[in-house]
Amino acid sequence: MSTLSRSGGPVAVAPANRPRAFDTNLHRRPDYWILAAVLSLSLIGVIMVYSATYAQALTADTNPATFALKHVQSLLTALVGLVIFTVVPYPFWRRLSVPAMGGTLLLLLVVLFGPAGISPSINGAHRWLYIGPFNLQPSELCKLVLVLYLADWLSQKGQKVRDLTYGLIPFGVVMGVIAFLVIRQPDMGTTLVLVAIGVAIFFIAGAHMIHFLGSMVLGGFVFYLLMFTASYRNDRLATFLDPDSDPLGAGYHIAQSRMALGSGGLFGQGLGAGRQKFGWLPEQFTDTIFAILGQEWGFIGALVLLGLFGLLIWRGTRAALRARDSYGTLLAVGITAWIGVQALVNIGSVSGAIPFTGITLPFISYGGTSLAVTLAGIGLLLNISRYGVAPQRVRRARAEATPTGATRRRSLLRLRRRVAAREETRT
Repeated sequence: MSTLSRSGGPVAVAPANRPRAFDTNLHRRPDYWILAAVLSLSLIGVIMVYSATYAQALTADTNPATFALKHVQSLLTALVGLVIFTVVPYPFWRRLSVPAMGGTLLLLLVVLFGPAGISPSINGAHRWLYIGPFNLQPSELCKLVLVLYLADWLSQKGQKVRDLTYGLIPFGVVMGVIAFLVIRQPDMGTTLVLVAIGVAIFFIAGAHMIHFLGSMVLGGFVFYLLMFTASYRNDRLATFLDPDSDPLGAGYHIAQSRMALGSGGLFGQGLGAGRQKFGWLPEQFTDTIFAILGQEWGFIGALVLLGLFGLLIWRGTRAALRARDSYGTLLAVGITAWIGVQALVNIGSVSGAIPFTGITLPFISYGGTSLAVTLAGIGLLLNISRYGVAPQRVRRARAEATPTGATRRRSLLRLRRRVAAREETRT
């Protein structure tokens, strides 16, 4: 497509939905604050996995560090992925978003309808695929793929994202299919995180506020109904409303979590000295590892952990604001929302602030797929900060677009100085 310039010659004009050329030579250092927060959280995760699992390993008459060593192995493998996603320019991954989404949907279908040898039922849920010596949790992989897919798709729509036909309805269909496949496993916690990722990206992409608010009300109503479609969800809701109603039955898990957190006090009982991990607290090194941390590190340790997540969310938001293009902005928003919401859901569940939902704490809980996928997302976030706009350019653009009172005063002062200089010249 072309148009005529003032001199009469043709000037190429790219279509609105075509990505602009990305100059990979214009890059800076990645945001080391993000890297420092993630490495600190990962180190805390290794320490807490060992502390939360050595008793279980001794009971099984194995090396006390068995689980911790496996976790370190998963961490080292995940760090390789982090480096790859940090080094390879992030626009490269947008061309893989569509086939990656297709493959992820296929894996989610295999989880639900595959043979028991590949997708066994564990505690009444189908969430894992076992292929030879490898195992994979497709719902965890779906978080990263969803961010890549939605960022690519919505960044190309431009203003069409505000249209009901081209924006909200296709977005609702995509999110509805993914949410249906994940909640059928069943996995309510991961479904909440996936929906939060989609909502954050769709909102920042420029969603029509009336459509957005209407879809939020409808989505909230659907989740409210889902709470009553399974007996275990209904029990969790009843336990949340009255935590002390059945401490040895439906409320056992949250009762033990609260006991661990409450007994930690201000400074904790000391690393390794927590008692709830000795057969009392279920899932003590995955879903409820924060309770063990609170018991052993106390309120101060929990605050440090929350501060590291807060630092990561702040710097992720900063990377989104300084991204070079809309695709990078939506990517950074999706990754930041993903990690922030998942951490809040896990901590809120363990502390009893929200109904209990089984979901891992990013970088801290034991796991392979979750850790690898999360660190790959952090690699993308570092990559976006690496190719971001320089701070001086950001401040200049903001001052030109929306001048503040201070900017106006400085401009007026410069104008007065020029006038005074002219008057002196004339005299």
